[in-house]
Amino acid sequence: MEDASIRTRAVYDHVADRYAQLHGTVPPAVVDLADDFARVGGAAGAVLDLGCGAGRDMAFWEARGARVVGLDLSTGMLDHAAGLVAGPLVQGDMLRLPFADGAFTGVWSIASILHLPHAVAPAAVAEIARVLKPGGVLALSLQAGRGESWEVGPYQEERFFARYDLAGARALVSGAGLAVGDSRSIRHGDGRGWLQVLAVRPVARSPKPSH
Repeated sequence: MEDASIRTRAVYDHVADRYAQLHGTVPPAVVDLADDFARVGGAAGAVLDLGCGAGRDMAFWEARGARVVGLDLSTGMLDHAAGLVAGPLVQGDMLRLPFADGAFTGVWSIASILHLPHAVAPAAVAEIARVLKPGGVLALSLQAGRGESWEVGPYQEERFFARYDLAGARALVSGAGLAVGDSRSIRHGDGRGWLQVLAVRPVARSPKPSH
């Protein structure tokens, strides 16, 4: 996993400006997910943009009035994001989030966990569950498909991808103790398949008084 993280970070450090140009607009399907995330209270308090990249989605949420913290492993991406957003940016590893338990009302994780091998992705979702408040909301987006591999994409550099089917994505989230709500398969304009999952950290029930 360490090798995958180092190599992936190096790629994004190198291609940050090109990435920002290629992915400068929030796709309609992601806007739809954002609407659902806000509707169930994910943006009501502090939001963590997990894998914030070049800052596109964080800027989107700030324009909607949300209080957002962005976290990414790539220095190059964070440098680019700093020119777009007002909120704090943190360099960090999604497997070891540098935040207190229950720090966020919502976690917005779009196309970030897909860069982790299947074997360690549950640890990342467990960290998400830890930093969510009880009743807090996760919005998760993953690429649809099977398997995991290093692939050469539009930047002519290898990146690591792990893909899921919808049942696998739901199991990944529920395995961390989060209650899965809406989930769906969608296609972006480029024809690629994506999965979107909304989930909530359950609120512990108070014990009934004894008589």
